[in-house]
Parts: sequence; structure tokens; C-alpha cells
Amino acid sequence: MSAQPPLLALLQLTTDTVAAERLVERLRADGLAARALVTARSDRLNDLLARRAFDMILWWRHDDDLDLAEAIRRRGERAAEIPLIMIAADAPGPDAVREAQQLGARALLARTDDEQLVWTIQREVTDLRQRRRARELAARLKQCERRSRELVEQAGTAIAFVQQGLHLDANSAYLALLGYPNLDELQAIPVLDVIDPDQRDGVRDLLQSAERSAQTEPAAITTYLRSSRGKRFEVRLSAAPTVLDDEPCLRLILDPLRAPGAASDGMPSGIAAARTIFFEEIETRLGPDRSVPLPFAVFFIRLRRHSELLRDLGLTHGLDIVDGFGPVLASVADRAHALTRISDDGFAMIVDGLDEKEAEALGEHIREHARLPQRLTTTGRIAPDCDIGYYLVKGRAAAAQDILNAAHRLCVYSAASPTDCAAGMQTPTSLAARTKQTAVDGDSEVADKIATALGNEQFKLVYQPIISLMGDNQENYSVLVRLLDEAGELLEAKDFIGAAIRRGLIEEIDKWAIHDAVRVLAEQRKAGHNLRFFINLAEDTFRNPSIILHICDCLRELDVRGNWLAFQFQEELVAENLASLGKLVDALKQIKCRVAINRFGATNRSEMILQALPVDFVVLMPDFARALAEDPAKQQRLMSIANLAREFNVKSVVTGVEDARALTVLWTAGVDYVQGNFLQRPSPTLDIQP
Repeated sequence: MSAQPPLLALLQLTTDTVAAERLVERLRADGLAARALVTARSDRLNDLLARRAFDMILWWRHDDDLDLAEAIRRRGERAAEIPLIMIAADAPGPDAVREAQQLGARALLARTDDEQLVWTIQREVTDLRQRRRARELAARLKQCERRSRELVEQAGTAIAFVQQGLHLDANSAYLALLGYPNLDELQAIPVLDVIDPDQRDGVRDLLQSAERSAQTEPAAITTYLRSSRGKRFEVRLSAAPTVLDDEPCLRLILDPLRAPGAASDGMPSGIAAARTIFFEEIETRLGPDRSVPLPFAVFFIRLRRHSELLRDLGLTHGLDIVDGFGPVLASVADRAHALTRISDDGFAMIVDGLDEKEAEALGEHIREHARLPQRLTTTGRIAPDCDIGYYLVKGRAAAAQDILNAAHRLCVYSAASPTDCAAGMQTPTSLAARTKQTAVDGDSEVADKIATALGNEQFKLVYQPIISLMGDNQENYSVLVRLLDEAGELLEAKDFIGAAIRRGLIEEIDKWAIHDAVRVLAEQRKAGHNLRFFINLAEDTFRNPSIILHICDCLRELDVRGNWLAFQFQEELVAENLASLGKLVDALKQIKCRVAINRFGATNRSEMILQALPVDFVVLMPDFARALAEDPAKQQRLMSIANLAREFNVKSVVTGVEDARALTVLWTAGVDYVQGNFLQRPSPTLDIQP
């Protein structure tokens, strides 16, 4: 879609309409699209300037209208920014030059010098557009800085901005880490005052080096800080040059290696602090993009009959017995790291370098040999004293909280169904996890096609409309990815997504799809079409914290608003990644993007997800629409989901609609939107109704 040249709006102040029209024709002949409003009435000048947007004022000064000269002299501040060119009857004399200077004219020319007049107008047009573009970029920069400040404030990482050794700004995580109730108190404290005295020289050198550096890459050092309460704790401090409120400064990021006030050795005394340190232990094993250089397993071990033990042995003696179970675990699992009492009846630990079989064998070994120091009286066969679940972390990791939650859930499953999940062996927890379990014949060939397609623009987007049943004038489209094969045919996602996930290529596909969808959306919006695109994000993609930066970069580059996009996450993945997704969804909301849950209703935790995340849409599985008119039970289930969505002020979308009778049922059930091949098949072109 070729961009039309912007139209130049001229205000010509003259009684000679013939000369004014001749000038406009000359400008058009020289390739400058122009339109003009011609007037010589001084009483209309201010009204015209207030009501209409002009790019330039041409005043044919030889008319010698004193009232018009006075009106120009008194034009408002906003109108004074519009370039004024004065055209004299003959070569201008000193008096005319002085008048032009007093009125702020950009040029004073003789009427007879046509070439000079056209050249001056073209020069002023170029300058005007550059100045407007500079103002627009400055405004967008301010908007980006504001959004950046909002994201910094929402981030869980401790971030501060310092200049000449003093704090300029800090987010709530930074204030909480150092124990300051508000920013005002922190701004009165030099940065080096929060550093342990023995460490200040090294930190001072780091900050000075970062200030002098022309690189944006952060410099880092491991050091000790002291909180406002005098607690000493270790952090990884990184500093990088940045700009805040148009002022050069340094951005500091603090990554605690041990939480303030936590026990320095042995098992932490506070369970809440213990969990924090355990999460930090997990994070130390992950790369910046949450990649896992060395696979590891997280185990959750839960004591059986914990409440009975406290009841039968008494509280104090029972607690002593439970406390003694930690050393027993340490001796049984001698390869364990970060063995931590994570709850009243639960312990967690990390074991590095395990594969699936080794993790399962270790789980069975612990169940068999980890015994309470004083066993409860039992009859018959000796049962294990604990239940175990483990989660093997590899590839791209979820948030530490989600990893521990998965191990705990598998522990609960193993207790409920020991024959189905012996020793808490890891079962696939999501579509992506199931897809990753084993390689499939032909993966290498498909992966080669994907890699080639990414470099040669052989991926294509297709669009399927999401149609409102409630009269919404917003045009919504689901964006789907297709792969162009050697025969020029478009392969559907089911033909290559599995291999892309297994070979670690799905994130690159998602990033390409986001950028290309935003590009198309920008073109359609400029053409006046009121569109919103729904874009799917895979598990590997949303687990990478940098995906929000990629989205922001695309929006900024192509001048697209966040509320024109809705990002979709499959319910099976959401349920297993709530902590990871919670941070991403918060960031998406900060830039006004919409959030949708795809394949909604696939699990029994749909309501929990709506309670946990600020969702805008739920997109139901296609199964709900199949044979809907003949299935009263399915209709009842559909109505309950639609009602649940309305309770949370969430719009519902039913996909897979294949017949007209289903539409009647869906409308009656109160479904908001429908999508399916019966309405329109996915198409590589957008059929926008004018």
C-alpha cells in the first residue's frame, strides 16, 4: 500500500484570486500537492486560524491593507508557529524588511520572482514537516518513557536511577528491599551509604566506570548492602547509563543473592523467607532468557499424616520429630541442593543433572528410605512416611513459583493415585510439554524448512474473522501462521508446530508473527479500518521475559496502539504457568493490550484462572460448537461458561462454528462472538467491508 504525499494547506491573504490560483497550479506542477483558501478579510483571519489547520500563510503584501497587517501582527501564539511568507509587489526595500522581521516572517520575496517563491515554499514545507516530525517523535519518546516508568514500577526486580551518587527515583521493589517506606527518605541518602563500608571502594569504581562508558551494556559487581534496619545482605549490583526526564543518569538493578534477615547457614528458620531463598536458588540456574543450561529436578516431599502426628505425640514433641526429618532427607538424598522446609509438612530440594529415569529412581529411593525418627504405630505392611513429586526443568523454564507448584501438584497426584503416578513421576503438564516428550520422524526435515522459511519470508499470516453476535462495531480477526512449502501450498500449523516446539523454533515463529501482524495492522488502521488482531503466544515464548520488550518495540516502530491487539494463551498452559503469565499479563495491561484465554473450558480450573488474571476474552474450544444443536448437555455446559465469563465482565468467543443452527443456540446462550469455517475460512487477505 503506497503512502499518499501529504497535502499542503495554504492560507493566501490577497484580493488577487487569479494570482493565488496560478501559484497553486505551479506548486502542483512541481510535485507539491497543495490546496489553498484565499481571503483578504482581516476580520476572518483569527477565526480561520482557530478553526482550521494551515501549513503556511502567504501574504501578498502589495495589497496594502492596514487592517490585515494589524491582524497578522496580533495573530495568536499557536498561529505564530505557522510559517509566514510575505510577497511584495517589487524588490523589497528596508522598510519592508524591517516589517517582515517584526512580524516573524520566514521570507520576503518579490512577486515577479516565481522561481524563488516556489523554491522558498518547498524549503519551508520541508522544514515545517521536519519540525512537526521532531515534535511528534519527542512526544512519542515521552510516552515511551512514561510507559517504561510504569513497567519499572510494576517490575518485581529492584530498580533505581541515580545521578552524581544520589537517588533520583526507585521502584517499590527497591524501596522494600532496602526497607525505606517512601522515595523521599531514599532520595536524601547517597547511594554509597546503602553499601557496606568494606565494599564502597569497589562500588564507587563501578559507578564511575559506568558513567564514563559509552556502552549501554550493564557493568556488574557482587557486593553487600545494608538495609535501613542495619541488616547486611548480599546482592548482584548492575549499573548501566540511561536517561531519566531528559537527564543522563545510571540505572541500578539489585538482584539479592540472599534475602535480608534470612539465616546465613543451615535450613532457614522462617518458612516465608525459606521459600524466597529457594526460588532464588532456582533462578541462579537459569539464563537471562530463562533458558536452562543444565537440566535439574525440583522435588517436593510431603509428610504423610502430619496432623495425626501432632495430635498423637503432642505439639512440641511432634514438631521436634518433623524438624528431625530434614537431616534424614539430607542423608538419603546426598546429591540434593537447597534442601528447604517449604511448608508445615513439606520440604523441597533441587538436584542438578538428572534425566527422567534418574529422577524417578531418586524419588523411589527417598520414599523407601526417608523415615521419621519416631514412627507412628502402624499395623501390617510398613507404608512410606512421605509422598513425593518432582518436576524436571529443561529447555525454557517457567517462573520459580510455577516450578515448585508443579512439583507440589505431582506430589498430591502421587498421594491420590499412587498406581498412576508412582513416586510422583513427572507427567506432561501442558500441550507444549506433551509435544516435547519424544521426537517424531521427519522433525529434522520440518525444522530445516522452518529455519529456511524464517530467513526467506516463507511464513505467511492468514486471518479468520471473529464476528460479534451483539452488534460490536470492532472488527476482530484471529491471526494464524502458515508455512509456504516447495509447491507453493500453505501448510497449516498442525503440520509444523510440533516440530517447531520440539526443536526450539516456536519462539522465533511467534516473534515473526507478532511483527508482521503489527505491520499489517498499522497499514489497515491508516486506511481507516477499525481492526483488532488476536495473536497466539506459545509456552516457550511467554516464558521468555524479553517477549514484552519485543512487543513494545513492534508497537513503537510501527506506531500501533496496544489496545488494537489481543494476545491469546491456551488454558492448559495458563494453569501451569500462573506466576510467569501473571507478570507478562500485568506488563501487557500496562501497554493497554487485551488478554484472551484460548481453549477455555479444557480444564477444571477455568474459574480459578479468571480469578487470578485480568482477562478480556475467553475463546472456547471448537468441541463446544460441534453438533451443538442436538446436544442439550453441551448446551447447558456452554451456557454455564458464558454466564461465568459475564460474571467476570469477560467476553466469550466460540470457535469451530460449522452450521447455522449452532448460531441460534450460541446467541440464545449469550455468547458474544463466534468464529468458524461456516462463517469464513482463514484467508491470506483481509476482506474488510467499507
